[in-house]
Amino acid sequence: MPKAYSYIRFSTPEQAQGDSLRRQAAKAAVWANERNLVLDDSLRDLGISAYHGANRTTGALRLFLQMVEDGKIERGSYLIVESLDRLSRETVIDAATQLFALIQAGVIVVTLSDGQEYSASRLRQDWTPLIISLAVMARAHDESRLKSERVGEAWKQKKEEARHDGKPITPRCPEWLEVRDGRFVERADRVEIVKRVFRETIEGFGRREIVSRLNGDGILPFKASEKRKHPSIGWQTSSVAKIVTSRAVIGEYQPHTGTHKASNRQPDGDPIQDYYPRVIEVETFWRAQKALSDRRGQTAGRRGKAGAHILRGLAKCGTCSGPMHVVNKGKPPKGGIYLRCDRNKRNLGCDNRRAWRVDHLEDTVIRGLGSIDIQAFASLDDATPKVEAKLDALAAEVHHLDNRRRRLLELVETGDDAAVTRFKEIALSLKEKKRELKSAKTDAAILSADPDIVAKLTEATSISGQLHACDENSRHELRIRLSAILRIVIDRIVCSPNLGAVMVVRQRPVWKMNISGFAVRGEPSAMYVLLDSDLPNDVINYFITDFGGSIS
Repeated sequence: MPKAYSYIRFSTPEQAQGDSLRRQAAKAAVWANERNLVLDDSLRDLGISAYHGANRTTGALRLFLQMVEDGKIERGSYLIVESLDRLSRETVIDAATQLFALIQAGVIVVTLSDGQEYSASRLRQDWTPLIISLAVMARAHDESRLKSERVGEAWKQKKEEARHDGKPITPRCPEWLEVRDGRFVERADRVEIVKRVFRETIEGFGRREIVSRLNGDGILPFKASEKRKHPSIGWQTSSVAKIVTSRAVIGEYQPHTGTHKASNRQPDGDPIQDYYPRVIEVETFWRAQKALSDRRGQTAGRRGKAGAHILRGLAKCGTCSGPMHVVNKGKPPKGGIYLRCDRNKRNLGCDNRRAWRVDHLEDTVIRGLGSIDIQAFASLDDATPKVEAKLDALAAEVHHLDNRRRRLLELVETGDDAAVTRFKEIALSLKEKKRELKSAKTDAAILSADPDIVAKLTEATSISGQLHACDENSRHELRIRLSAILRIVIDRIVCSPNLGAVMVVRQRPVWKMNISGFAVRGEPSAMYVLLDSDLPNDVINYFITDFGGSIS
C-alpha cells in the first residue's frame, strides 16, 4: 500500500527554537489524515542547508533517495514537503534533475504551500506545473545565492579587520580564552591546564595517561561546569589531542570558507599570526609535536603498566641495523619479555638469533648511564644554547609547512589563482626553514654537549634511583618520563651477537688544543658504553673512553 513520507528541513540550528519544525510537521499530518494515508515523519534535516546540496549528499534526504534507487519505496508513494525549496536550493538544473528523478521513480511529490502534486501521470497530461516548479526553484536558488554573497562579504570584512586590527570575528574562541570588552582574555585556570598538557606531552606521557592524570586529579574538562558535575563527565583523549595540536595556543588563527557539512571547507588565506593571546611558547609547541611524532614512530598498540618498557624504538640489531621487537616467552623465571631482531624472527636474511631480556637490559642501561662522567658533556662555553630543542622545533615546522604545500598543490592543479599565490609563499617559507634547519644541524653537531643534555643525564640518574622506592603508579609515571629522557640522551642501543649490547650516547664534539693554546673543535665522535661483554675490564674501559670507530 502506498505510504506518505514527510520531509522536514531548515537551514540553521537557531530555527529549531522557532516555529518551523512544528509548522511543517503539523501541515504534513493534516494532509495525510485527510487522505487516510500512513505518515512516516522521520525524514528530518534540521539545521542542514540545501544551497550546496548537503541534504542530498549527507542528510536524511540522501537516505530517502537511496531507498528510492534501491526500490524500497513503493511506486505511488508520496513525498510531502512544505515547498520545493525544502528539497533543494541548488541551481535550477540540479534541483529539477532531482525532482524529475523522483517523479520517474514513481514518487508523487506534494508541496503544501501551493497545493501542487507532481506525478508522472499528471505531468504527461498537463505540463504547466513544471513551469511553476522551475520558477520556484529559480527563486529559491537566487535567494540563497544573494544571502550567501551578503554573508560572505560580511565575513570577508570581519576577517580583514581581524588581520589588520586583531578584532575578534565572533564571541567564539578557544576554550582557554574568552571575549571581554571586544578583546580576547585568558582564563587563568584553563591556561594552566593547557600548559600542563604540553608539559606532560613533552615529558613522554601519551594522551591516555594525561587523561587519566587529569581525571584522577578531579580537574573538570572545559565543556563541563560546576553545575554539570557528574561521574561520567571527564576528560577524553580527543580533548587532549585537540589542545596539543591546536595552533591557537601560539596565537594563530586560520580563517576558513565553506562548511564541513557541505564538504567544501578549506583555508581562506594564510593563518593570522598573534590573533589570540599566546599561551604556549613556539618552541614548546614544536617540541610537543616532535614528542607526538616520536610516539607514533615507536611500536604501535596500547602500552599498559605491565607491558611498557623504556627502550621502545632505541634497540637496533647489530647485524642488519633493523629494529628489535618484543618477544614474550611466558612468565619468569623460565620465561620473560625479550628483544629479538625482527628480520631474523621473520626469516628475512639476518642471522642474529640472540635475544636480550628486556628487564635485564633496562637495568644495565640505567647503570650504564650512571657510569658516565656527566662533566664530559659540559660545554667549554657556558652560554651554549639549547640546540636540541631548536632542532626539534625546526624539524616539526618544516614537516608542517611541507604538508601545507602538498595540500595547496591539489588546489593549484584545479586552477585556483589564490592557491597559486599561497603555494608560492609557502614554498618560500619552506625553503627558508629548510635553510635554518640545515644551519641548526651544523650548530647541533658543534654544540651537542649543551647544558640540556647534562640536565637530562642528571635527571635520568635521579629518576632511576627512585624507581625501586615508590609505589606502582609512581613507578609507571617515572618510567614514562625516563623513557622520554633516554630518547634525548641515547642515539641507539646496538644489540650485537658478538659484542653484546652497546649504548651509543648522542654525538658530542671533540675539543683539542691548537698550537696557540686555544680550544678548537675536532670531528664529532660518539660515546659508546658497553653494556654486556666477555671482554676483560681493561679492554672495556678503553672501548668506552677512546673508541673512535662506529657500530652499525
